[in-house]
Amino acid sequence: MKKIFFLFFISLISVSFAQKQTLFLDKKLDDVIKESKIEKKPIVVMYYATWCVHCNKMKNEIFTDTEVSNFYTTNYICMAVDAESPEGTNLKNRFQGKFKVKSYPTFTFIDSDENLLSCISGEFKKEEFINEGKNALLPQNQFNTIKNNFNADVSNADNCLKFITTARKAGFDATPITQKYLKTKTKEELFSELNWRIMANGINDIEADEIKFIATNQAEFAKVSSPTRVEKKLVFVASDNLKTLAELGDTINYYKKRPIAESFKIRKVDSLLFRYDLVITERVSNWKRYESTAQTNVEKFVWKDSNTLIEISSNFLNFVADKKGLENAVNWTKQTLNLGESLEKYKLISKLYLKLNEYNNALEFAEKGKTTAINFGWKTDEMEQLITEIKSKKQ
Repeated sequence: MKKIFFLFFISLISVSFAQKQTLFLDKKLDDVIKESKIEKKPIVVMYYATWCVHCNKMKNEIFTDTEVSNFYTTNYICMAVDAESPEGTNLKNRFQGKFKVKSYPTFTFIDSDENLLSCISGEFKKEEFINEGKNALLPQNQFNTIKNNFNADVSNADNCLKFITTARKAGFDATPITQKYLKTKTKEELFSELNWRIMANGINDIEADEIKFIATNQAEFAKVSSPTRVEKKLVFVASDNLKTLAELGDTINYYKKRPIAESFKIRKVDSLLFRYDLVITERVSNWKRYESTAQTNVEKFVWKDSNTLIEISSNFLNFVADKKGLENAVNWTKQTLNLGESLEKYKLISKLYLKLNEYNNALEFAEKGKTTAINFGWKTDEMEQLITEIKSKKQ
């Protein structure tokens, strides 16, 4: 019996080791290139991040699959690199003219001369991942073939669409490609379903004349696609161009591009702009502009968004001294109570009133908060401390 158990235990260990992924291991590209030249096989480089859930899922579930492993071992030399390590940064810089790694995992298929064959990003199922590998082996699907086909006849819509898709997979803005094609068409020809698809997929620079053209002719493009698709495209362009600028606090480029998005006259875009305006003014600590932006648009765009109202009101508590602004913050926080009670909301209103030196109102909401806490079985320590603070100042 002991012998059977021992053999069973050993078999479990063997299975465990057999399932450990050995397909995409960290290696040096120069070593892999030498191996590629000897084996006469192209290369696949996986750019991953240690924190990336999708990367780890593929390592644990896809690369351990026998069919996947057999296909890639037979047809490619595979390697992986931590994209955020010094080695990964160096590789990204080395290939930045050929592709850009913008998300994880990214798989780049290259030949032994470092020419890009194909580029894909994201988490793939077994069949998808094998198919992507098969496609990258076919000359007609490779980057340079698709690029050369387009350049041979820039007026060809099918070639243009294929190059747009391929370039975007490689991390590039396809706007210049699309503009080359569009220059071969008359204004009237642009209002077709096919040319709409080319513009919708290829033009992503908010400063491009084509985006202004779409915004000006929304009704005409809606006829060949749909109002929803046209709006969705303009909302995406606004978000894609402005969100990162706001988060980085890049005021020069943000305020340069913002008026273009505002000119779209689309409520969803205006709502995004309001949120981005708050983000960028907070990033650069321009609290006067933050206050003005909030007071103008809170009720219009976030009146039923409790979390955003709390965030704005908290910033007013911490950074705004203007009486009218603080009174507005009180009303916004009261609105959050209409959306649902919480201890934090009562505490915030009390502190806002305390900052306004309205001690009776501050005490009233602090005591309401304490009562609510008791009713829900929440801790009352913070509210009791706040009540004590208010009473001491009231005296």
